[in-house]
Amino acid sequence: MENAVQALYIAFAVLVFVIAFSVTLYLVDKVNETAKNLVWSLDETAYYDTLELTDLISGNDENKNNASRIVGIDTIIPSLYRYYKESFAVKILDEAGNLMQYFDTTTEGNLMEAKTKNENDASGVQLRTDQQRALISLYDANSRPCYMFGAPWLGSINKDAKTRIDMYISGSKGYINNTLVDYGRSCSGLAITSTPENGSKNDKIYLNNFKNRKFKEIFSQYAYEGDTVTDEFDELVSLTGTKQISTKIVITYQLIK
Repeated sequence: MENAVQALYIAFAVLVFVIAFSVTLYLVDKVNETAKNLVWSLDETAYYDTLELTDLISGNDENKNNASRIVGIDTIIPSLYRYYKESFAVKILDEAGNLMQYFDTTTEGNLMEAKTKNENDASGVQLRTDQQRALISLYDANSRPCYMFGAPWLGSINKDAKTRIDMYISGSKGYINNTLVDYGRSCSGLAITSTPENGSKNDKIYLNNFKNRKFKEIFSQYAYEGDTVTDEFDELVSLTGTKQISTKIVITYQLIK
């Protein structure tokens, strides 16, 4: 009889342990879910609409699809905050189609890698590839509006890329990973109409400079082989050929006069 009582005690203790363990797991899961929801609610980009690319229509170029519409900067801003999360590129052009700013993690990463190499070694042998020299010429010249400052935001992409976008929108100046980034600087050679009606300055590229302006938005999907880079005519070109066909989404915003 005593053994039976002991067995009941043990069974009851096991039952209590199982219940307590199950409740603990449930509470831990709820705490984790609550924490995730809290973090999501604090991220202002979570309230932006996700880009939909299903409305792409075929163009004359068999390697490119296009769809376009007229938008303001309220449409451009969500695209900027999504580009590094969803792996597409965003180009901002002036009225003449000159590149003012380019957002693309692949290009930014390749530029950062190119910057770590010297042009030549001690014996004069070239260390940079043609692609790396093209990237530096296009995106590392301080005289160009599309100057990327060496892409220092790639050090912590989720945090620093957002900081870069914040600075580009407001035209502010500051440091990202100890590198000075200045989106309020003056740029020459831009085709920007400056009138009292639109209020934009013809030598500034930051996005809020165009808050009263309209842009033509073009969704493009390119099919290409090998590594690519945007050339001096702002066209996506392939530099190395492979048999692997890839696609790249580019959203272009060109300022309208």
